[in-house]
Amino acid sequence: MSGITRCESCGAPMQTTTVTAVGCVYCGAEVRVSVDSGQIAKGMALDLANAEAFMTKLSAALTHGFGDRAKIQREGSRIVLLELHLDPDVFIARREYETIIGQHKKLVRGIALKTATHPLDRWVEMLTTAIAVHANSSATAAQALAQIRVQ
Repeated sequence: MSGITRCESCGAPMQTTTVTAVGCVYCGAEVRVSVDSGQIAKGMALDLANAEAFMTKLSAALTHGFGDRAKIQREGSRIVLLELHLDPDVFIARREYETIIGQHKKLVRGIALKTATHPLDRWVEMLTTAIAVHANSSATAAQALAQIRVQ
């Protein structure tokens, strides 16, 4: 998740996280760091066997990190649907009783041509890969991604 890298400008140690750029506190130089989908998956530490914990932790991470790109639907206090829009991908986690259904849509000009259902572990892998790609292409998304990490 985090580590130490050296400033290319002055050689001072810098603490790295899952963001795409880190700044040296001594001279202000920035170093670009790639975001890895495996780091994201470990950082989210999702419990795939516990539907309540999975939906709660994932909704907190997505809401905090992606704001209006994440939609959450509740029935009372239970989260029953999570949706994350990362154009051209849409990821949906839908609760059915004590099971979570993971779905992926690929949008073309705003239209979903097909919705595919995936096993939850595969869906999380696809989600974290898409988040990493998004974060690596956007400094703002990378900063938001740093907020997704949980202990």
